[in-house]
Amino acid sequence: MDEQNINTLPEESPCPENKKALAWLTLGHGMADSYSGFINPILPFIVANIGSTLTAAACAMSASQLFSSMMQPVFGFIADKWQKRFFIFWGTIMAAVFFSMTGLVHNIRQLALCLILGGIGVGFYHPQATGFVVRYSGKNLAQSMSIFIAAGTIGYSLGPIISSSITQIFGVTKLPFAASWGILFALMVFVCVPKIQTKNFVKNEKSFKTTISDIFKNKTVRILIMVSALKSLVTSGFSILMPFYWKSLGYSAFQIGIAVFLFLTVGAFGTYISSRYEKVIGYKNVFYTSLIVPFILTAIFTALIKISPVLSFILFVLTGFVTMLSVSINMVMAQKTMPQYKSMISGFIGGFSWGIVGVFLPLIGFVAQNTGIIRTLLIISFIPFMLSYFVRFLPDKQPQ
Repeated sequence: MDEQNINTLPEESPCPENKKALAWLTLGHGMADSYSGFINPILPFIVANIGSTLTAAACAMSASQLFSSMMQPVFGFIADKWQKRFFIFWGTIMAAVFFSMTGLVHNIRQLALCLILGGIGVGFYHPQATGFVVRYSGKNLAQSMSIFIAAGTIGYSLGPIISSSITQIFGVTKLPFAASWGILFALMVFVCVPKIQTKNFVKNEKSFKTTISDIFKNKTVRILIMVSALKSLVTSGFSILMPFYWKSLGYSAFQIGIAVFLFLTVGAFGTYISSRYEKVIGYKNVFYTSLIVPFILTAIFTALIKISPVLSFILFVLTGFVTMLSVSINMVMAQKTMPQYKSMISGFIGGFSWGIVGVFLPLIGFVAQNTGIIRTLLIISFIPFMLSYFVRFLPDKQPQ
């Protein structure tokens, strides 16, 4: 029996130990991503505090996203060869420590360094943890993956609440205290997620170059990476730019944090229910909904933003819900398409796609600063609308 077949054999329903591992991996995902979402609502206040600009801040965020995301396929490649829990442990610690240290920076270079190192920590966690979820889920992969990804999105949405609350009540310099619970949680994950037994672990023996070539030769995976990148463009662009717009209207850090929290939390609910929605309308229609409808909603909520702020905000939150409908379906389909590369596929779908967006963040920041945030949001949401055409080239049915 060859290596690929060994890797793809379905396991029985998760045993109690595997369920425990899945629970801690899922909670750990929420914890790691809470630090990833830490910076968005307080970034305008940090930028004002250190006397920097929106464009410079976008460059710092871009560098963080690039290191976090573009390196995930590399981390995933290594994780597919190791049975160590190195990445899930140290990833959580690095994210907790360095994102929390942003409250003490004095200039844009220090901010960029903290964001980069924190981003690397987040990049460490995702590929290996996602690969472990595939390994421990047995036949319940779709359900386990949707819960795992939804937990990450909820964590990402809680980050703004935590950071904005600390900033509002105690001041931005007290943010480092937020690292403490992340470090403690990392220790719990290390204790509760078991080592993979060598007899059950099959390494990817191919070289990095060959593995990359295999992945990008697959048309389905290429389209799935594109879809994931387009989702990331809307999610990242909206959650970074809207806080600057709301700050210009006089909203507080806490109010902005609540807004970003709701945008992402409702999006997490969309991720959670996506597998049920798929059964009703088919996975391609989920992708079409996720790529086309956000542009329509953006056009309406930006037109209403000054006329009816409450209705505009509701539509903004609904945009997050629709955008994230395709997230777990995208990941599961990619895993089933090339199951021999569990962690590395996760690195591309969940990481590399964000990195592609990260490359363009300085340009997005420049355009927003010079042509206006509202126009930039309309451009961002129109790009997925146009590229939704490529969904038609995906297989009619998901691989089993």
